[in-house]
Amino acid sequence: MDSTGHELMVRPTSQVQVAPSHYSFEDYDDKERWASYWHQIRNTLRLSPRPRSILEIGGGTGLYRSYLAHQGIDVRTADIDDSRKPDYLADVRDLDRTLPAGLRFDAVVAFQVLEHLPFEALDDCLAGIARRADPYALISLPYHGWAFRLALRIAGLKLSWGCKLWKPWRFKFDGEHHWELGWQHTPRSITRRMERHFQVIDRFLVPENPYHYLWVLRTRLGGSASGPAPAGGASP
Repeated sequence: MDSTGHELMVRPTSQVQVAPSHYSFEDYDDKERWASYWHQIRNTLRLSPRPRSILEIGGGTGLYRSYLAHQGIDVRTADIDDSRKPDYLADVRDLDRTLPAGLRFDAVVAFQVLEHLPFEALDDCLAGIARRADPYALISLPYHGWAFRLALRIAGLKLSWGCKLWKPWRFKFDGEHHWELGWQHTPRSITRRMERHFQVIDRFLVPENPYHYLWVLRTRLGGSASGPAPAGGASP
């Protein structure tokens, strides 16, 4: 049983790619990733109505979950790596088999997760997330390329701008990531895939960390919540 009283489902068979040592403070939670956390949390809290329950697929170091817990939001985690101590030992490719039947959340989030699976699994992952989201989802992916950033602070006004230039060669599996955004899989083409399952509320390159690209989504399967105000960001 998990802490909600649900019986845990079949143990996933996927091989864990990332060792616990990968999640060290300075190497993993670097300054740029903290900027991504800020945008992830901000866009979650801007959803209307504010989610009361969230499923985070791939809990990482737990910072997102910890902050939102202090905001009174119930965040459960799903992961194939039991060293992360997830609430659900589950495979994002097969959530219907590895999560309790009928379990849905106000929002499902997957930050820097789907690139760890072969690209051919993307549609199944998106469909599974949509079936568990009632009605929101937030997804981020890494962007393969050269990053450029500009930050200005003038008279108390803070401005951040970031962009990415594609690297002119195919991304190759590096032991962790099977694929990344770039010329082969553009943000526009991935957005079209997401639109098979979701309404795209917002999408943007994180200005302070152009390695991360974030989508704010609403499932097409139903849900009564109204959409949030756009969180803002360039949408190439």
